Amino acid sequence: MGRTIILPDDDEPGHSSGQGDRAAGPAGSFSGFGSRDGVSPSLFAVAVRHAEHPDRLEVIHHPAPEAGVDDEPGSSAAQELEELLARFRAERQRRRSVRAARVLVALFAVTLLAVWLLDPPLPWGEENRSPTSFPHVSPSGILSGADSQQTDAALRDRLALRQYVTEAIGEASRDRLGTSLNPAVVLGENRTPFLSEDFTLPCRYPFDAAATRAGLAKLTQIASGTGKSVMVAIAPDKSAIMSDILGPRADALLACADQVRSTTEQTWPVTGGLATGPVVTSWDQLQAAQDAAPGSVFQKGDSHWTSQGALVWSKTVIDALIARGEAPGSLSGAPDAVQVQDEQADNDLYRLMGISKKAMVPVYQVTRKDVTIRARTVKSPSGRGIAVFRAWSTDAPMIDGRTLVVNDSFISRAEGLLAPYFTDLEVMHWSDFLTAVQDDDLPEFDRIIIETVQRGWPQRAGWLQEGQPMYESLAAELGTPREDETSSSDK
Repeated sequence: MGRTIILPDDDEPGHSSGQGDRAAGPAGSFSGFGSRDGVSPSLFAVAVRHAEHPDRLEVIHHPAPEAGVDDEPGSSAAQELEELLARFRAERQRRRSVRAARVLVALFAVTLLAVWLLDPPLPWGEENRSPTSFPHVSPSGILSGADSQQTDAALRDRLALRQYVTEAIGEASRDRLGTSLNPAVVLGENRTPFLSEDFTLPCRYPFDAAATRAGLAKLTQIASGTGKSVMVAIAPDKSAIMSDILGPRADALLACADQVRSTTEQTWPVTGGLATGPVVTSWDQLQAAQDAAPGSVFQKGDSHWTSQGALVWSKTVIDALIARGEAPGSLSGAPDAVQVQDEQADNDLYRLMGISKKAMVPVYQVTRKDVTIRARTVKSPSGRGIAVFRAWSTDAPMIDGRTLVVNDSFISRAEGLLAPYFTDLEVMHWSDFLTAVQDDDLPEFDRIIIETVQRGWPQRAGWLQEGQPMYESLAAELGTPREDETSSSDK
């Protein structure tokens, strides 16, 4: 099979030209096939010119001419044969190389396709950011290259192999190196992760406790004239409660955080275990719960507390309301909750490290007899929504009035624990609250509870100083007379 070239010897006699034949030179010269400088190419060259890519080469060799017969000018037949054989071998090698290259390219293409068909190692839930969306193609985006860049980023975010690689790197850094490759996470003893903002944010913002105390004192005075109130409830950082796990670096890492904490406790002291001032702290209560059951208050792979930690904080809030005369004394010790189930932990710190890890945490639930609760979500500018709870009872003690809770992510496990004790409770995220302050559209309330995580307290404390936009908005609403219970309930 294939193309075969049979090459006669140079001494093969020519044929006489007939009618219609091309004029030929001397026998064997083939001058009509592109001679140059008066020297005609040999039969070998002519044959190769007519079949550039032979599959097989056969040579018919005739005996050398007798002595005395003049040779054709140019190279000898043996030399040209050697050249032809060399060219034949090179061509055959080239063809093999081309075939091998095609096979390699095909295998590489199949491998790339297989990468996209891989399944992720385990369901990860949400990563530490949302995947890049595919672009809405537009002429300007095509011309600028923005659409192609966004498409490339979207495809990479959906590449399953990326999760395998990230998982392997994250686990290797944690288990082998004992560190985190993500600067947002600091590893303590037993490979327990902490959010680095616990240590950096308190250093970044100046904390003027005197100015904040003056601002809150004036807001409290304004509210007392209208029957309203303001409270700041601090949610301790994980690092503050589990500082012993930070190891020998604890003092250096917590230098700024401890300064803010000690100043806060000195400025707004707790009397008889109860906070009667505008700032409510729960460091001691959460620390006692952690010491009694290590690992039960905060999640190991997450920066947030467990449902049990949220329960301890909620108790400090209700106890403070009782101490200030805003809640019935019979609610002492509330919320009264029981453990109903376990659920998978959020593990936001593990996700920041690129690690997927299953961990279950207990969930607590409040059930009050003769209390009916209705809940709904109202749209908000940030898209997070405002949680609205309405509760009523004919017999159980309740905390009356319109209560607005301004919160960060720590409230998610606490709002369900607080809602059964308030007749009217609205929970609004900080981002929506700041938008409302900017737009001069603060919701009406009789009581405002500002929940802030410890690391965010230095920055948010500055917003409560006299002359700040938040202070002015709160002063305006706290100075508005409180509606009577009948009109508020009807509304």
